[in-house]
Amino acid sequence: MEIVTGKAGTPHVSSADDGRRIAGEVGAGSYVLQTGGRLAPSLVDANTVRFATGDMVVQGRHIGLTAPEDVKVASGTQGKKRTDYICVHYKRDVSGANPTLVEKVEWKVLQGTPGATATAPSLIRRSILNGDADVTVPVCSVSFDGLTTGAPKLIIPTLTPLATLGDSVSRAANKLYPMSFIYPGTTVDMARADDYGQAISLMTKDTFKRICGRDFDQSKDVVVAMNGDYVSQKMLHGLYTYYSPASGGIWARFEGVSVGSSVRINWLIVLGA
Repeated sequence: MEIVTGKAGTPHVSSADDGRRIAGEVGAGSYVLQTGGRLAPSLVDANTVRFATGDMVVQGRHIGLTAPEDVKVASGTQGKKRTDYICVHYKRDVSGANPTLVEKVEWKVLQGTPGATATAPSLIRRSILNGDADVTVPVCSVSFDGLTTGAPKLIIPTLTPLATLGDSVSRAANKLYPMSFIYPGTTVDMARADDYGQAISLMTKDTFKRICGRDFDQSKDVVVAMNGDYVSQKMLHGLYTYYSPASGGIWARFEGVSVGSSVRINWLIVLGA
């Protein structure tokens, strides 16, 4: 066991430590971050792809472009189609008896096979996170139709920032599911007859108020229920809950059991905000 984010008295935090942490936070794959120009690729000419500024995370390694960078691709072939990959090539020096373990990244183009249909280049799957020292990860594809070079396309996803994701979830939750309180419970009682079948009282007005701090508001509160004992009450069906304005309590109505039978109903109060 090792404390990574802590003082150990000697330098001990490695790029592998940071890589594992980043991968654990954002994912073990490769992603474009929403910074700078988001690495947007564009075609300068038939043989040059330009990447805008930005950042990406490749298998836990943070890689940045502080200025646009150009990558050269080979010309297309008359009458044939081809797909190339522009890749991040990661290398860690593990050569010799005393390797430096220095890491570096550079652009690398993998050329597809020209033909009647475009064939993407084959890949050797390796992982920086697994300790591989030579890893090639495609980040952009370029298609060729004869001598015409198509628009380059990023093939790794753009990562949504946590702030944006949290805000979107919050807005959706507030819009679709405004709630301020959730409370589960269970009620066991004898089924009694009413005008529409069998029913039991899940909670009285006083019980609901004791749990929630106020009376049931039928304009926004919800109580949902399910059969809490399928082993002994398999035939319980048509179960639903309702609010009784006369008593202020919550009832469950169902069919399939005899009057006087013991029934367990599990329920959940969702209190509207």
